[in-house]
Amino acid sequence: MKITRTSEPTRAERAQPNAGGAARTSGAAAQPAAASSGRVQISDLSTRLNQLEFQHPDTSFDAGKVSEIKSAIAEGRYQINAGAVADKLLASAAQLTGRKA
Repeated sequence: MKITRTSEPTRAERAQPNAGGAARTSGAAAQPAAASSGRVQISDLSTRLNQLEFQHPDTSFDAGKVSEIKSAIAEGRYQINAGAVADKLLASAAQLTGRKA
């Protein structure tokens, strides 16, 4: 696995349209911009997600730690605790299904 990007796009970058100004769409569903009504409706869930992003803006990560892990993997010295991974996976699945782990 090759890791090349060292930071996530900023909120402003995510809001920008793709190169060329066109949004990603699938072939038949693509509509020219001129044909749109000029109105956009945002669902309540989308509005709530936007509020949460502003309440919790710290979405950064430790680039030094990522670099260290990348080096450890490349050198074959990165060790994975399979038991801890399994426990966390089961806890996450239990949380998603509403059960107690």
